[in-house]
Amino acid sequence: MTKSISITEFMRDFGKYHDEARQHPITLTKHGRPSVVVVAADLYERMASNNDPRRTYAAGEMPEELSDMFLMQLDADSADFEGAEND
Repeated sequence: MTKSISITEFMRDFGKYHDEARQHPITLTKHGRPSVVVVAADLYERMASNNDPRRTYAAGEMPEELSDMFLMQLDADSADFEGAEND
């Protein structure tokens, strides 16, 4: 679960929250609504790179090895579903 604090609180105790953000993301709120998320630099770099396997892809953009893995899992799930229907 992401910690959520106000921007005012973040500024008041920057050192504390700076250290916490290196361990886990912190959501900063403005007027009670989420505004920005503070994350460690290495996490940001991983998220910003195209090497993060959690990223989304446009149609036809997915790397072949991920596409093959995805299709194999769909086939397995379909077979399981069809087997359950016949029981």
